[in-house]
Amino acid sequence: MTSTTTTESATEIIGELPALVPEQESLGFLLTDNLRLTRRIAARYFEQYNMTLAQARALLGVFRWQGIRQVDLADFMEIQPISLARLLDQLAESGLIERRPDPKDRRAFQLYLPPAAAPIFAMINKATREFQQKALAGLSPEQVEALFHGLNVMRENLTLLGKDAAEHQELSEVNEK
Repeated sequence: MTSTTTTESATEIIGELPALVPEQESLGFLLTDNLRLTRRIAARYFEQYNMTLAQARALLGVFRWQGIRQVDLADFMEIQPISLARLLDQLAESGLIERRPDPKDRRAFQLYLPPAAAPIFAMINKATREFQQKALAGLSPEQVEALFHGLNVMRENLTLLGKDAAEHQELSEVNEK
């Protein structure tokens, strides 16, 4: 088969597909693109404070879940545990986190924030509020409330879908045995 024939076949196949959902109406595209833009802007902001976006995300995770295990924080951040370990080494050297042995698992560590981290959280909180205000500019208070309500409902729905998919996967594996 020549490359011309291959191209013609691909064009014929693509021509038979339905039109894509426009970007402005695609939930996946809009969420992904907004997340990409948010991360890019946040990364630039945190550079001013000699902090990476990953470091800020790790600190926020520890702030929200004092005593979280490293492996659970890596899962939350969607990074490999070894990558998180290096990141946590940097934060520990800076005095921004404390690792303590997990009393339930001597191989694991739990993460805590020392008082020295308080100024960093004041900066992160201020930056978050400023960014959110700018990102939501042009929306009425009612629209902002509806947006957050809708996103929270969507997160609950996706959490349930994830659990259903995991249960379905487990059942499939059991039935295959």
